[in-house]
Amino acid sequence: MLSLQQINYIYKIQAVIELALLSFPKKGIRKEVCWTISNITAESPPQIQAVTDVNIIPPLINILSNANFKMQKEACWAISNAMSVALDGLDNILKVSKTDKYAGGPKSVNQYALYVEKVGGMITIHNLEIYKNVFNIMDKYFLDEKEVDAAISTHSLDATGIFADVTAS
Repeated sequence: MLSLQQINYIYKIQAVIELALLSFPKKGIRKEVCWTISNITAESPPQIQAVTDVNIIPPLINILSNANFKMQKEACWAISNAMSVALDGLDNILKVSKTDKYAGGPKSVNQYALYVEKVGGMITIHNLEIYKNVFNIMDKYFLDEKEVDAAISTHSLDATGIFADVTAS
């Protein structure tokens, strides 16, 4: 059986390979790599650390800005998963600090919450909510490529299967 250290090492190797494949010329490969990264970032903090250690987040952000919808969606999931696990970790730290605050008496403060606020963490956390909302809007209201292809093929072909002029009345 593999040790936790060996498993984390495997994830780092996989993350390095995926970083290289994010610039592969074939879109299908890049989309699958984004999907794989999103699965890795949905797991544990050590796996997310492996992804961030090899600096995969900046290429994923680039994909969000420049790629087609499917790749953007997978990159969004990868980043969202990583942020979700990170925020869960932060939440656990703040919970412990809140417990310590109550144990310290009525004049005690949540020390870790103060640290987070001091370094601008509240603004960062607030801004993360924007990405979640954007992804939900994209997912709910905009068609992915298959849906676009289906809409084009159903609505712009005449009875003979030839593209019709949909602007003609």
